[in-house]
Amino acid sequence: MNLKLLVGIGLLVTTNIMAQDDFYGDTGSSSESTEAVSAPVAAPIYQPVQNASTSSEATAVGDESLKDFNKLHGNVYNTVGNIGASANVDGNLRAPHSMNGLNLAYLQSSLDYGLVSFTRGITYYLGLGNSDDVGLLTFGLATRGMGLSLDIGTGKTNVFGESANVKTSSSTVEEGDVFGLRFSMPMGGLELLTHFEWLTIEDQKSTDNGTTELNANYWDLMFEAEINNTPSAKDLYWAGGAKILRRNLRKETTTAGVTALNSDLDSHFEIAPHFDLAFNVLGNERARVLIGSNNTLGFQMFDKIDNTTDGRFELGLFLAPNIFAEIALTKNWMFFGGASHTLNVFSMSSEKYNDDSNDFTIQTLTEHTSAEIGTRFQWKSFALEASLSEAFFGALNKDNSDFNLNAFIYF
Repeated sequence: MNLKLLVGIGLLVTTNIMAQDDFYGDTGSSSESTEAVSAPVAAPIYQPVQNASTSSEATAVGDESLKDFNKLHGNVYNTVGNIGASANVDGNLRAPHSMNGLNLAYLQSSLDYGLVSFTRGITYYLGLGNSDDVGLLTFGLATRGMGLSLDIGTGKTNVFGESANVKTSSSTVEEGDVFGLRFSMPMGGLELLTHFEWLTIEDQKSTDNGTTELNANYWDLMFEAEINNTPSAKDLYWAGGAKILRRNLRKETTTAGVTALNSDLDSHFEIAPHFDLAFNVLGNERARVLIGSNNTLGFQMFDKIDNTTDGRFELGLFLAPNIFAEIALTKNWMFFGGASHTLNVFSMSSEKYNDDSNDFTIQTLTEHTSAEIGTRFQWKSFALEASLSEAFFGALNKDNSDFNLNAFIYF
């Protein structure tokens, strides 16, 4: 009887030890197993069991990141002008030094534009596009410390003749004839951008028939400068600067030594300081949403025109609030989109006429909102971007819709 009792107690102890081994798992060696039995072990924390599909989804999510798309974008990207968005071609051309180290080819069929950038110690780039009625060539160079570019588009024709011993001449300058110069450089966590431009804004024709000489001058002379925090910005982006513009629309007629001046109503002098902001309000590795506003205070003083007006001046504050969002869908696909409108917070104009009458106008206006949606596909050294934009309030008017497509080859 005592023997049976001892055997039963032995089987019970053995069964209990085996059950503990099955619950806590095999530790890998007999000595570790002995320690596990002899020493107190904390109960395991309960975790719900994941099925196979849930586990595989958790592994897949997070592989894609916006960092995978941290390359130069085309001009179909960020048409709303949010300064916190990643760089596109237009933005880099405004700041030539940012082209340093880029080796790529870019084509945009919707705007008939092409760009190539290559590095031979110094980075050089060449762009071919259009300026109104003439072709535009952009040539630039960039180093780590500075960038310089030149814009040239020419459309000039000169004709000389002689009839009955009277010499005649005429010259035509086509709309879009342009000469521009850009310079930029980094300054620690900031960067400086400058731009000078001479642009013919209408076809201008000058003639001399031996008795009457007509000289037409239809041009813009512009200088602008900007400082921004793009190199060091994380969640808050800003840019501040100003544009100074002289718009000249005048014709001079000389007959028998007497000159008459005819000035267009749009001839004016303009100063427009601006301050732009953008905030990263939502974001993770895969997606982000930015809100911003591009703000301008404009002042214009128009020319005096004999027998018409003693001059006019205009003053206005304009805000352009915008939203921009982007998300990495996979390692090869991303989506982006944005919306914006212009808010004329307050504008006023005053004009006095030669008959002592005058007009004074005050206006507040919110212009229609426009939006864009787009996508980018990239694979190895190739990228293709497309976007569609259309005015919110003109959804049924197909003339308001724009489809844009561009492609990159990176080296």
